[in-house]
Order: sequence, then C-alpha cells, then structure tokens
Amino acid sequence: MNSIPLWKLIGESIRSNIPCALLLTVETRGSGPGRSGAAMAVTLNNSARGTVGGGAMEYRLAGRARKMLETGNCSPELFMLDHVDENNHIAGDTGGTPSGMICSGSQTTAVFPLKPGDLETVDLIISILESRGTGTLYLSGTGFIVSNSSSQETHDFSMTDEDNWEYAGPLGLRDTVYVIGGGHVGQAIVNLLRGLSWSPVIIDERERDSFEDPPSCRWITAPYSEAHRCIPDGYHNWAVIMTPSHRADAEVLKNLARKNLKYVGMMASSSKKAKIFAELMQEGVPEDFLGSVHCPVGLSIGSRTPEEIAVSIAAQLIEIRGRA
Repeated sequence: MNSIPLWKLIGESIRSNIPCALLLTVETRGSGPGRSGAAMAVTLNNSARGTVGGGAMEYRLAGRARKMLETGNCSPELFMLDHVDENNHIAGDTGGTPSGMICSGSQTTAVFPLKPGDLETVDLIISILESRGTGTLYLSGTGFIVSNSSSQETHDFSMTDEDNWEYAGPLGLRDTVYVIGGGHVGQAIVNLLRGLSWSPVIIDERERDSFEDPPSCRWITAPYSEAHRCIPDGYHNWAVIMTPSHRADAEVLKNLARKNLKYVGMMASSSKKAKIFAELMQEGVPEDFLGSVHCPVGLSIGSRTPEEIAVSIAAQLIEIRGRA
C-alpha cells in the first residue's frame, strides 16, 4: 500500500482515461500468502503493480478486476477467499470460496474500480508517501478517502454484509529496524532488510565514511549512550543491538528499557547474555523487560558468517511480524 510506483500507475491511468482498479487485502486470518494492507493496481491495458499474495489467488482476483473494468462495473466488490490445507480443511472458515491456494488460512480482498473523481485522493497519497508523511486510508463499499491529519498503526476491518464494510489502514508507516552498530553484521542485516519491506537505520558512533563500502541507508552518527534518543517509541519500531563492545551493548540495552518498541534483540553468546543481564538486574532494569529481549538474537540456524547471521535475524523479524 506504500508503493509510490503503484499509486503513480493508478494516477497515470486515470489521467489517460485508462480504466484501473485497486486490489487491497483488508483482512487475513491464519496462514496465507498475503497480509492486511497488501495492494495491487490493475489496468485494462494489462499493466499491474504490487501484489496481494501471488499465485492462483492473485491471478483470479486480477482477472476479476479486469472483467469489471471491461464491463464498466464501478461498484467495489469484496472477495472472501479460503486457503485449504493439505487435508482440504479450511483454517479461517470464513464461508468464502476456495482461493486455489493451500496455505490453510483465509484472505478478504477488496476490488475497487477507480473513477476520475478519485484522482485528487490518489495525488494526495503520492504526496504523503513522497514526503515521508503518514496518514490513514479509508476504504468502503461507497468511498475511498485519505486523511493526512491522522494515522493509525493497525489495519481495521469490519463488515455487516457484503455491501456494508469498512477498512482503515496506516498509510506511510513502515516497520523501521534500528541497528545499533554498523559493523560487518550490522551492514549485512541492513542490506538484507532493504529488500524485505523494512526501513533499516544504522546508529553508530563511527562516521559512515569511515567504512569501506557502507550500505545506502539512513545513518545516524551518535554516541551509543545516546542511541535510545534516536529511536522513537511505537509499534512499528524495532531495535537490534550489535555494538563493538560488551559495555556499549549493556548501556544501550539498559536505555532501551525505557522505550516502548515492537522488538528488542541483542547479538550475544549465552555467557555474554548471562553476564550483561545479571549486571543490568543489579542496576534495576526490570526483569520482565529483560525477559522480552531476543538474545541471542535471530533464529538458531547454525549461522556463522555476517551474511548468515543477517539471515537468521531477518527470519526472526519476519516470524514475529507475521504473528501480529
């Protein structure tokens, strides 16, 4: 939903009088290929941007959207699709039709043909995204509007029947991973996260130019003791600690105990973790906070190299985000 090329395709299509539609996943349950807020633009001249999950399901939805555009049907439609598992059971059991996928969940996607009058809203969305602002997208059976004066952090969907439904979702909000420590592993995780719908940020005492080939991401030069001041509270903010020293790791972790973040992880061996956690408990850091810290960070997959460790961390972040 936060893809500028997607919205630009829609804007260009409306200006060129080419019929187009927005496909937006408004709700997911159980396991499935798409997630709430996943969006796709489809035009009558066979252009497309984005994805709502791929596979047979997306093919069907895109085909339905183009059929609606061909017939001039401008009324939004809601599609409740169930993914059956290997035993032909439905986990979500929404009463929808089979999606053609075997993920054992369910997905509700709105197909919303856009009209010339929607161009102003589309242009506002592009403006919000290009300026790195935030807003809320509201979609219903009768309307498509955006507010740039308010934003929310969750995707909310309600329905009384197929003609009376409402969706509100965050526009411009992306999960941001603050990597405290820009060494080999820090740079590897940033390079990986950039291709996984995350906004990575490095916080390091060392200047970007002191590294041979630093990644092209936001880089904040600040003392590790001040790193927590560079990380805003919020559901979409994540922190991974991997500074060059034991003492700096402990100080950063202690300061993050004051924050309200989605995730805090620290790269450490089991013995290093035990030592740091014992020290911080003596200093008054709450035990429940320390119990929530992912340490050693990442999934246990036998990783050794910086790139392998980055994969293990990214996999853990994806796993946690997928449970939200």
